[in-house]
Amino acid sequence: MSTIGLALYYLFDILSWIIIIKSLMSWFPNGMGSKLYYILNNITEPIEGPIRSIMYKYNSGPVDFSPMIAILVLMLLKRVALIVFY
Repeated sequence: MSTIGLALYYLFDILSWIIIIKSLMSWFPNGMGSKLYYILNNITEPIEGPIRSIMYKYNSGPVDFSPMIAILVLMLLKRVALIVFY
């Protein structure tokens, strides 16, 4: 596997974990007000924002599924990176 493919693979993996950590932090009372949450939100908002805007056209419920869909998209992109760069 080439260096670019390996870097993309790990980048998508790290982004998935950042989304998971940010989502878990939103469950705690002081989690969303912390500086770490603000930093993680700045990293993940370009990924989750477009998904969230598309989803709110069809579902305006209290549960935000955009992190889960973003992780699925990142998993798909990770597979594509494996296929293209292997």
